[in-house]
Amino acid sequence: MAAGLFAVAATVVLAHEVTYQGTVLAVEAARVHVKTIDLKTKKEEDAWFAIDKTTKVKRGEKSVQIADAKIAKGERIVVIVDHDAETKMLAKEIRLAARQ
Repeated sequence: MAAGLFAVAATVVLAHEVTYQGTVLAVEAARVHVKTIDLKTKKEEDAWFAIDKTTKVKRGEKSVQIADAKIAKGERIVVIVDHDAETKMLAKEIRLAARQ
């Protein structure tokens, strides 16, 4: 059992997750375009993030399907990417503000 716990802990440590915050520029069926600001250089950068069936989406505290999230141009977004994933810039999780 201890070996199993070590294996799980090692997997978590090896993940190379990066969080991007920004504003939605465009939304397509399989990707989202976001304007982000590099926190070190303070430069604006545009990035495309792939979306697939494994991408988790939260609107406020509620988990929703990507289609039900109704992501809109101009809204604030947080995208978490695992840079060790096979698909480049695949969104592991998308977080959006709750709608009123």
